[in-house]
Amino acid sequence: QFIVIRHRHRPLCSIRVASTMTIASTPRDEEAIQQQTTIKAVIFDLDGTLLDTEALSCRAIIESFASTNLTIPPNVLSTLEADGLLLPWELKRQILGLRGSEWVPIVYSYARDIWGVENVPDASNEDVLDAFWKEWELRLNKLCGEVKACSGALELVEGLRRARVPMAIATSSRATSVQKKRNKHGKMFECFQEIVTGDDPNVKNGKPAPDIYLEAAKRLGVHPSECLVFEDALHGAQSGKLAGCRVVAVPDPRIEKQLFTSVADEIIGDMWQFSGKRWGIPLEMAELDR
Repeated sequence: QFIVIRHRHRPLCSIRVASTMTIASTPRDEEAIQQQTTIKAVIFDLDGTLLDTEALSCRAIIESFASTNLTIPPNVLSTLEADGLLLPWELKRQILGLRGSEWVPIVYSYARDIWGVENVPDASNEDVLDAFWKEWELRLNKLCGEVKACSGALELVEGLRRARVPMAIATSSRATSVQKKRNKHGKMFECFQEIVTGDDPNVKNGKPAPDIYLEAAKRLGVHPSECLVFEDALHGAQSGKLAGCRVVAVPDPRIEKQLFTSVADEIIGDMWQFSGKRWGIPLEMAELDR
């Protein structure tokens, strides 16, 4: 780019400046930017974003093998137990944000090829996949009495309610599972106008398809471009982006943040780092008491 410079003793000339140079914006520029990014509604993912269910989810998956007549080799199981029954990150990162119908085949493939689990069912058998999915849900629901809110999640949701921002949840979990998870967190859930689940008949395709965020925006009566999505998973962030929403990523600390740069408008470490100024929302999390 070029800037024209007038010298009192010399004719007009121009010089090239680096394209990364920051030029101070005027109040009018700031107003225009705010108008472009003003948010009218917020949509949250649930698992790993509002509720810290991921460790419980891992445990439920591992325990579901035995209850569906699949045996994890003793040496592998010992390693998993030593790690607190957490799935290996190379597996967990692949299934974050997916519906059971999408993640069960991935888990089956990993169990067969990496863990050496024998007699793993054919991934194309929907009845078998659904049986594992249901067993996982059953076990996870029993563990949900232990689930805690993610850091800053309740405070952010309550702050948005005070700011009169409409909110929805868009989760890949099925409705029965969401009902169990909300039991201990009624104070948080009462802030939401809508909850769209992965088994909703209007959600034909799971994340990363945009269906669930389009449905949530529709129910809130707000255009997707005026919705701000909070997501911890790459598949979920892609879903929000494809729906035309603005996206704030709150990634698991183990995820490389650069993976989100092409789909997220903002990346934060936790909810306490959120500032509503950029989005026209009168809420500064840093100003709240922890």
